[in-house]
Amino acid sequence: LNLIEHIFGNKYEIGLRYLKVLFEYPKQILPIVVLVSEERGTGKTTFLNWMDMIFGENCVSISPDDVARGFNSIYATKNIILIDEAVAEKQATVEKLKSIATAKTISVSQKFVSEYSIPFYGKIILCTNKETDFMKIDNEEIRFFVLKVPTIQKLNTQIETLLFNEIPMFLKYLTQLADIDFSLSRMIFTADEIKSDALEIVKEESKSGLCKEIDIIVNSITTKQC
Repeated sequence: LNLIEHIFGNKYEIGLRYLKVLFEYPKQILPIVVLVSEERGTGKTTFLNWMDMIFGENCVSISPDDVARGFNSIYATKNIILIDEAVAEKQATVEKLKSIATAKTISVSQKFVSEYSIPFYGKIILCTNKETDFMKIDNEEIRFFVLKVPTIQKLNTQIETLLFNEIPMFLKYLTQLADIDFSLSRMIFTADEIKSDALEIVKEESKSGLCKEIDIIVNSITTKQC
């Protein structure tokens, strides 16, 4: 619970609901979780490793290049897709990530095998040290849950061992939390619930140069009128 509070901050309760859905409702669509921080020693990678401990073969770690490639068999049959040090410079990769997050089926493509379609329930968790420009996110986009993760003040070198040992108790704890309300959004969480300062910064940085210049001019005119 201390790790969840550290990762999700003031979105702690949402973090617990997110993990409950991951565990109890593997077919449910969820937003793309993005953990950002320029600092090292924040626990981002520890969180990914913990997800891998919990979900085992239902989980896979890939690189952004794996998403961009034509062959997708490495993650097509997985429920949780972990991407560390993620930077999506090409818009095509961004669009593919967004498509994966909401897809109900996926065409499996692998070498020397004809493509075939299967049901798909993949959820994506990204980690990156690029706080503002890991990818371009439109202002209207509601599929990203971006969290700024602070540095851990007191390092615990045994944290992953402790996390592993507590998995059975933690999973029991999740089952005892309040039932999930599926009526709020197709991704469980409303846009307001997953809205964050970190997400707004990325959206602002994603604007084109011309758009930013127009914003400056409009704000300047508004300030003078006031």
